[in-house]
Amino acid sequence: MSAGLALGALGMSQPASAVDAAPDGGGRANAGVKPGARTTSATASATIPAGYTIRGIDVSSHDHNLGAIDWPGVAANGYKFAYVKATEGQTYRNPYFAQDYAAAKAAGLLVGAYHFARPDGRDPVTEANFFIDNAQFAKDSQTLVPMVDIEWPYWSGAPTCYGLNTTEMSNWIRSFTDQVQARIGRPVMIYTNTNYWNPCTGNNATFGANPLDIAGYTSTRPPLPAGWTTETIWQYAAGDPGTPGSYSQNVFNGDYAALTRLTGAPAAAAPIALRARVNSRYVVAESAGAKPLIANRTAVGLWEQFDLVDAGGGFVALRSRANGRYVVAESGGAKSLIANRTSIGAWEKFTVVNNSDGSISLRANANGRYVVAENAGALPLIANRTSIGPWEKFDKTATS
Repeated sequence: MSAGLALGALGMSQPASAVDAAPDGGGRANAGVKPGARTTSATASATIPAGYTIRGIDVSSHDHNLGAIDWPGVAANGYKFAYVKATEGQTYRNPYFAQDYAAAKAAGLLVGAYHFARPDGRDPVTEANFFIDNAQFAKDSQTLVPMVDIEWPYWSGAPTCYGLNTTEMSNWIRSFTDQVQARIGRPVMIYTNTNYWNPCTGNNATFGANPLDIAGYTSTRPPLPAGWTTETIWQYAAGDPGTPGSYSQNVFNGDYAALTRLTGAPAAAAPIALRARVNSRYVVAESAGAKPLIANRTAVGLWEQFDLVDAGGGFVALRSRANGRYVVAESGGAKSLIANRTSIGAWEKFTVVNNSDGSISLRANANGRYVVAENAGALPLIANRTSIGPWEKFDKTATS
């Protein structure tokens, strides 16, 4: 990913070495190496990590060193998505961005734009606006959410964290990501490496709601930065711009349907059903949502279907298909769960806990307690348990 070279308007001078090294933008997504290093060998032939099936690439102007990119060939080789460098800093525009962006989409890939961050510019809002002004983000089903590349400087003699302390770096990233979300209505993806993120942000763990592209050129997924429990994309191998067709290699953590939900107009997720482990019965919004939820159904019908809605901040909400209303931990969790709310507030938010046996548990934001199929499922669901046992476990299944 390449970077723009002009710095912000706060009187901060740019290192001459940076200008001299890359007058056309020198940054690219290359964070899976040691601090300050750049890869020089081709790794595009690296083995696809086990357990991942959806592959993608990312490219910058460096990938045009040997000519145009064969996007139909990329698609024919089984790749499903691509990120294309659009901008760097506050002034640099990738001259190949528009043609690559259009050609990749024409080849049938899902495509997103990325920005090489320059925190030394000290003006994250201007930089974010410059990115979005040039990113061609569209609220359609083929445009992926934009991505910001936050990694070590690429020029000789640059300070590892661009000369910012951990508070300044965290504030810069927060202002940038907030501005992007304000502009497009979607959280921006963050591309980084743990060896950069943790020391440069002081182990800042407050960005977990942003999708993560983790860089690590290893046979197993590298440790994740503070704040994330899973990755969205893993850049597992770096390309070599000096070798034809050698592009940085990525895998998506999920299936193709999940990938489409990263687009500007994400495909609606299939509704889910919740089956209580304690009695193997499905949770129902009884009487079309007029009565409390209870786990007593042997089959899935309309009243047993729920939409899992992203409520932000790592929370979800459950919307009943029976009446289109949200499930609430009524009275701060003191009463049984019921689907009767028209909007999401504090009592309608839950955290999904993935248990080691494949089941899930729901923890109510209203009181921090777990939802239980009370009396082995004979009584309505209520959020009043302080720990997870058999009655607090559910199987989540897609209904279509």
